[in-house]
Formats: sequence, C-alpha cells, structure tokens
Amino acid sequence: MTTRSLPLFLENELTHDPVFIARVRAAVTRIAREVLSEPADTPGHPLRTGLARSVLNPADSTTPGLAPSIAADPNISAAAAAAPLPIDGGAAEARITDEQILDAVRQAWDLTAGVGPAPAQ
Repeated sequence: MTTRSLPLFLENELTHDPVFIARVRAAVTRIAREVLSEPADTPGHPLRTGLARSVLNPADSTTPGLAPSIAADPNISAAAAAAPLPIDGGAAEARITDEQILDAVRQAWDLTAGVGPAPAQ
C-alpha cells in the first residue's frame, strides 16, 4: 500500500497553521529539556545542547521555528495527507498526533543542531 504525500502547497499551509506551529513549539521545548539532561558523552552533545539552549531562549518567538522542517518529515506528511479529500490545512493538522510531532522533532534534532552522521568504521 502506498501512502499519499502531502502536496507542497498544503505542506506550506501546515507550516503557517497556528495550531501546528504551537504544537511543534511545545514538542521542541519538551525535546530540548530531554537533550539538556542527557549524558555529556552523547555524540554531538555540545551542538545538541547549544540548539536546546537556543530554542528555550528564542530571540524571536513570532517565527514558525522548526515547523517547516517538521512539516516536511515523511511521517508528518503522510499523516496529514491521510485527511479526507479535499485536504485543507486544518483537516491535515488534525490528523497529526502529538507523538508523531515529538518523533519528528527527535529525528530532526541532530540535523538541525549540525551534528553529522557517525563516521563509518
């Protein structure tokens, strides 16, 4: 079974949806707190904690923050695309669970912080 992808114009609408932005901000705050309590020997720890501190003390809270990156996550896109046709931003946002948002933030954390993949051995 193939999953529908969210069309780009709807992905863009999702990144401007105030409810989606608020949910992503809440997830980012929760993950930032997790990151700040992780062991110092965690790979990429300085970059990971730097991002955590910056998202907990934003210079501008009027921007969508990480919402565009999270909206582009394949699982978020698939969940939003599962909304009944015709899809609109509100129906798409309602199909996304909090756990899916939290997982997408966890998956995007290292990339956003600038932590590269582990070197091949």
